[in-house]
Amino acid sequence: MANPIQLTDAARFYKQEPQQVSAFEWLQLQQTSETMAEFAERYRDKPPAPPAPEPQTGYITPELMQGITAHPASSFDAAFCNDFNDMLESTGFDQHLDAMQMLISNLCHESCGFRYMKEIDSGEYLNGRKDLGNVLPGDGPRFRGCGPLQVTGRNHHQSASDWLRDHRGIDDGKIMDLGTDYSADHYAFTIAIPWLLNNDLLTVCLHQGFEACCVKINGGYNGYEDRCIWYSKCKLVMT
Repeated sequence: MANPIQLTDAARFYKQEPQQVSAFEWLQLQQTSETMAEFAERYRDKPPAPPAPEPQTGYITPELMQGITAHPASSFDAAFCNDFNDMLESTGFDQHLDAMQMLISNLCHESCGFRYMKEIDSGEYLNGRKDLGNVLPGDGPRFRGCGPLQVTGRNHHQSASDWLRDHRGIDDGKIMDLGTDYSADHYAFTIAIPWLLNNDLLTVCLHQGFEACCVKINGGYNGYEDRCIWYSKCKLVMT
């Protein structure tokens, strides 16, 4: 028996090839008219855009981000700052300036100053990485690096989805169905919370210092000099 396939993948790669047409026709015959009517409504109707979030209090502000990255403050909207603050508060980093400087300098390196919130590579090289939970076809691109921490793999995305459900009451199936292309736009920072907690990064920062923080995040010393440059900038701006 062939491996299971995600319907979103089947739709994405549909080219009207004979076997594809036959498979979709067979699948449709298995459904009730009520199911197909509901599918048609969901498929065609685009939900209204949610209202823009209101700015919340927190350490991260557009002005602070401008000071760190040199990007205009207008580049960092309320959704960005609120999500960033939520991550810091949920992991305890907001209570320790030195640890925040270490974490944010690494996030700056990983995302080129928050310019790239999705891994630039297609992620094909991550297909079949069972250590990341990538066991289904297309998992590599679907769950490539997400957010400024570059959270990677099906397992980490599932952990984030579970955390949002258990701690925020948010049961968003698109996190797993669409992966990074969706989550990086909606949960860029939140998706990193389980990783930060499970790896006890705050304790690493407080007791082992900046170098250990870099190694924990990167797994080695890749880009260490650039991380140090960002760290110096963070210590200068974040006071």
